[in-house]
Amino acid sequence: MKTGFIGKAFALMLSFAVLFSVALAQDSGSLKEVKIKTMITKQDSKDKIETIVDLLKGVKESSLKLEDKTLTVKFDPKEISSSMIVYTINTLGFGAEVIEEKDCADTSSTK
Repeated sequence: MKTGFIGKAFALMLSFAVLFSVALAQDSGSLKEVKIKTMITKQDSKDKIETIVDLLKGVKESSLKLEDKTLTVKFDPKEISSSMIVYTINTLGFGAEVIEEKDCADTSSTK
């Protein structure tokens, strides 16, 4: 009886240790920021693109400036690539191409 309890307690502690180390490993990663030139000119299209891009796994935040048609996206490169973000925008029927990509500090909340 005690052996079963001790085994379960050990397994539970080991599980927590693994989950904690995985969480730390994910938080220590760096984010990238990509600027994407788009063909978007209307507010409803802007809202649609920002909403859909924000739903992509690995995207932390996005904002599109209608003035210069530039979408800025902060993302985790371990989960998604800038080319996949561009592909998603192109698939929605809007032209898109990367104009700049750089590393950035992780100042946003994680999904």
